[in-house]
Amino acid sequence: MKPGCKNIARRRVLKSLAGGVLLPAAAPALAQMPSTQRLPLMQLVPVLKDIAAGKPVNEGKVKLEIPHLAENGHLVPLTVSVESPMTPDNHVRTLYLFSEKNPRPIIAKIGMGPGTGRAALTTRIRLSGAQYVVAVAQMSDGSLWAAAADVIVTETACLDAT
Repeated sequence: MKPGCKNIARRRVLKSLAGGVLLPAAAPALAQMPSTQRLPLMQLVPVLKDIAAGKPVNEGKVKLEIPHLAENGHLVPLTVSVESPMTPDNHVRTLYLFSEKNPRPIIAKIGMGPGTGRAALTTRIRLSGAQYVVAVAQMSDGSLWAAAADVIVTETACLDAT
């Protein structure tokens, strides 16, 4: 065994133990968190009101894949895909990613068009604590489609330096 390997193994064990301790503590907060079906997306992400400009935000067409439990908030994998033929008449114009508790709620704003080929995005984001992540697709006809997922982060990424 290499000299540094013991430290790596010890860190993994400590992380696992910390996750085991923090997860039960986060469970009551998650149980109190309302379902996105009951809670309007505008309430989750107030900046969405400006983007929607009075138009309804529909559920469907958008598929958001993100782990429900993220062990490390520094790199949380995320995949968004939108059901769209990506033709000149019917395509995704803009794809937005929002984080409910982020001080700057817009994580990403991606412009798309018929030349994009597929309306899909795979990336990693930074998160802190239990919160909702929302993906919104603005279509070429102006309609808005969304999906939301709740995520619990055991090791937070956004710590205050004080």
